[in-house]
Amino acid sequence: MLDILRSSPLFSIRRLGFALLLTVFVLVTDVLFIRFMDIQSTADFVYETVINTLGAYGGFSIMALFNKPNTSR
Repeated sequence: MLDILRSSPLFSIRRLGFALLLTVFVLVTDVLFIRFMDIQSTADFVYETVINTLGAYGGFSIMALFNKPNTSR
């Protein structure tokens, strides 16, 4: 899956969707089990989801920018 994310174009809906799913999974796990972040309302959850999704999307985009093509194929 990460190879697909690295080789996709700079602005990718696939990368954004993956970042959103990853962020929602981590935040739901935190809210239900860990309680590391103090998320108490739906507005807090949406705010944290947006901020963390943009951060993950930016990280995946930087990985895509510096991806070296695999020439062994």
